[in-house]
Amino acid sequence: MKKILKPRWAHKPGFGMSEKFVLHERKSFQQSTVPNDPKLLQKLGIKKGDKILAIAGYYASWASELAKAGAKVDYSDISKSLVNWSKKKYGKLFRRYICSNYELIPKKPKEYDWTFTFEACGGGSGLPIAYLRSLLNKKGGILIYHLRYSTAKKKMGSKPKRYPLIVKTISKVYGSQYKIKEIKIRSHRFEKPTKMIFHRIHIIKTNKKARELAKKDLDALSLNKFTKENLERLTKFSKTISNEYLKEKKHNLKLKKSL
Repeated sequence: MKKILKPRWAHKPGFGMSEKFVLHERKSFQQSTVPNDPKLLQKLGIKKGDKILAIAGYYASWASELAKAGAKVDYSDISKSLVNWSKKKYGKLFRRYICSNYELIPKKPKEYDWTFTFEACGGGSGLPIAYLRSLLNKKGGILIYHLRYSTAKKKMGSKPKRYPLIVKTISKVYGSQYKIKEIKIRSHRFEKPTKMIFHRIHIIKTNKKARELAKKDLDALSLNKFTKENLERLTKFSKTISNEYLKEKKHNLKLKKSL
């Protein structure tokens, strides 16, 4: 566990990034689906007033709808330009705007109820650590993507395999619960009409013991000091991370500032 993730690319407004890390221009300034469902929070298992950390927020299409529905949302993204773009567009809708690698937040136990992301990349790199951190929350973490069929399904890249691996592995190693299900959410894609679209939701539910174990292991990673117990759990957890995304702990993530 002396290995750590290499720094990632960052989006910028008007551009997207493929699964192969190729930057390409995009005309639409929104995420691949935009919800418009009066039962959105209920379908996601979120209650009004829940504190949400939206990671890899991108254009905030989902984060903004969660906030409008009554959740208390902090928006975050690794891209400073996207954070500034979202702040200009949404203003006071979000409680905070955070520019950060998602591996480094939240910083404290019970700071949030949920960590939420819609179609975040990095399922074989930083995303598993972000959702290990979701165990610090009061309730847990939610990962969601919309289901594409036929040839368009290939555009989802590794998400259909990586998202289940993340929630199942974390649940097994840390004793939390998980749920994976398909749900219909009223939403639209770009300029197309609003309709019921299938999405797959992955939910991690934390508990006191899982929160304590996650805190111990995140502290160990931050300080680079491991007990046998830390190493046993983190070795099992590291199976969620692809070898090609790992390198020695000479990095610029500055993990000592993460806790």
